[in-house]
Amino acid sequence: MSSTEPPSTAAADTPAPPSTPADHAPDSAVLGAAASTNDLAATTRALAEAQGRYQQLFESAPVGYVVLDRSGTLLQANQAAGELLGLASQQLEGQSFGHWLHPRHHAYLASLLEQLDRRQAGPSVTAELQLQRADGQACFAQAQLVVSGPSWSAVGTVDPEPHLLMALTDITALKRAQAELQRLNQTLEARIEQRTADVLGMAGEMQRFTQSVAHDLSGPLRHIQSFAGRLERSDLSEADRRAVGTITAAAARMGSLIDALDQVALACNSQLNLTSIDLDRVLDAALKGTGAAQVLEVQRGDLPRVLCDIQSMQTVLCQLLDNVLKATAHTPQPRLEVRAERRGGEVIIHLCDNGMGFSSNYREHIFEVFRKLHPDRDFAGEGVGLAVVRRLMLRQGGRIWADSAGTGQGACFSLALPAAP
Repeated sequence: MSSTEPPSTAAADTPAPPSTPADHAPDSAVLGAAASTNDLAATTRALAEAQGRYQQLFESAPVGYVVLDRSGTLLQANQAAGELLGLASQQLEGQSFGHWLHPRHHAYLASLLEQLDRRQAGPSVTAELQLQRADGQACFAQAQLVVSGPSWSAVGTVDPEPHLLMALTDITALKRAQAELQRLNQTLEARIEQRTADVLGMAGEMQRFTQSVAHDLSGPLRHIQSFAGRLERSDLSEADRRAVGTITAAAARMGSLIDALDQVALACNSQLNLTSIDLDRVLDAALKGTGAAQVLEVQRGDLPRVLCDIQSMQTVLCQLLDNVLKATAHTPQPRLEVRAERRGGEVIIHLCDNGMGFSSNYREHIFEVFRKLHPDRDFAGEGVGLAVVRRLMLRQGGRIWADSAGTGQGACFSLALPAAP
């Protein structure tokens, strides 16, 4: 019995060819395209993230930022710029920046926009701008402006149009504070001038009153002295004679005080003629006139020329020398040292003696009228000489001060006067 076998084909009987690695490798072009796509996607994501960060920084910045085109139109504004001008930032975009700018700044803005027309980038400049808010109120901003050249756009292409970039810092409060300070300064100057005029007026009245008192007291005092003199020449008992002597001494004391008042009034009212003066000549005359040259051992250096009134300076030096003679009256070998130094535009003259001196606690009081630091038996006078000296020095544009190491240690008086040109 025979069996029937299915026919076989050549394909079935023919073995398949072996596979090679090339049959399984992807096309290189496909791989390159895929890589480029991935890189582009990553770059796009990074750009989008950078744009987001920039936009967030731009909008949340505390300073107003605006971008203008060549016509001065607002292309972009952030929230701070909108708050400065009183509108939402989106409402500002598309409007002319000149609409918000004070007219006096229009020419300046036009000059910056001309740089845009010439496509000319420039360095950053700073300016103060007065702006007009939406509600009509004026505000002020310090603007940092820069003209930018062509730049990369947000989509990665070159933007050929230049822009005017502006950072606006609100300085309205500062400008108002400055204006208020200026107003206060002006009113303060006016008040000072008024007070000065009032003080000068009162000082003038006081000087006239002093002169009037001195003049009016002189008449009755002469009558008292005259009748007291007659009584002294009459036949009086010893007790009555002592009483008349007391009256005469008191009248003489009163006469000295009246003369002192006259000296103070004269020091305040005398006419001044400020000229270049040779101090050596003035000192020579004062030493001779007071007799100090015969009593004191004087050590002196050359004195420079100063700007002062010669009559007033003669009085100043005579009063100081008289003061030295009184202070050294009980000193065995009285000495006076006179020296000068220049400090800037001033000449400082020092007159130092080896007399009785004074306590440093009283250095500011010795120039007061009728203020005496020593009793009459040690230091004669009415206590007006140094007061007269200070007034004369002040009227000449100078100063005077005194120093002493203490009682019995001598004193040094220093005069400051403008140096002669």
